[in-house]
Amino acid sequence: MVTEGMPKMDAEVKHSYLKAGEIGRKALEYAVSMIEPGATFYDVAEKAEQFIRDEGAKPSFPLNLSVNNEAAHYTPSEGDKKKFRRGDLVKVDLGAEVDGYPSDNAMTIEVGETGKYSDLIDASREALNAAIKRMRPMLQARQIGAEIERQITNRGFKPIKNLGGHGINRYDLHSSIFIPNYDDGNAALIKPDTVIAIEPFASTGIGMVHNGQNGNIYILSGTKNEEDEIIYKNFSTLPFAERWLAKVRPDYKNYLRSMASRSQVSAFPVLKEHSSARISQAEHTLLILSDEIIVTTK
Repeated sequence: MVTEGMPKMDAEVKHSYLKAGEIGRKALEYAVSMIEPGATFYDVAEKAEQFIRDEGAKPSFPLNLSVNNEAAHYTPSEGDKKKFRRGDLVKVDLGAEVDGYPSDNAMTIEVGETGKYSDLIDASREALNAAIKRMRPMLQARQIGAEIERQITNRGFKPIKNLGGHGINRYDLHSSIFIPNYDDGNAALIKPDTVIAIEPFASTGIGMVHNGQNGNIYILSGTKNEEDEIIYKNFSTLPFAERWLAKVRPDYKNYLRSMASRSQVSAFPVLKEHSSARISQAEHTLLILSDEIIVTTK
């Protein structure tokens, strides 16, 4: 579909998004390959993020490793000893950033491949595939949400209604537009020459998440002070991990507490369903161009 009168995406910008998507996809595959019973969250996160750096990019955000009833926002802390267990349902979510242009992609795996959650994993993945197939410029966000909801509910699960996809801009991982996981009545148009991430979440529970404990992920949120130069230089506007700060500030724990007390940083809580629920996630980043749809992370 060609949309007349719309601006074209700059070729260099497009190249950066495509490179970020390629690196993000390879990093996700690498992270998943390391997850097995007994592997530590810390090693998987550190190695996957270093893979991104070795490829000439930066992580868009800390690797999220969210388990069972957790939907998002857990990354290991510095020195974390937590290990994967057989049967864990793990959402692996990461992205790469090239010249400020990010990618964002995710998949769900079951540690040890017992097959217990295969249908749930399929539900989010097939919802993502159907949403991508449905996508075109000037579609209403609600129409994508309706497709996601249909795919998930047809498989006997519920979409998580207070999570969804999002727009992506330079140095801004979560910009407008919001892409719901159900038909929420959102008539906002998906415009050409924009970038979005679609991320269906399927649940065995009620289809809602709430805030849990601190997930060891932060973002700068206040006015820059001279004493905070090192953190602004290293982390800018994208989310960062506690363990990243530990590498540039030996007093990172006290420093984070001080930053939080001054409202200089905001913490990301782990997002959870009720305790017995299980959640799957699938995600890709898309370039919505006037004449084609490109999945950068595929």
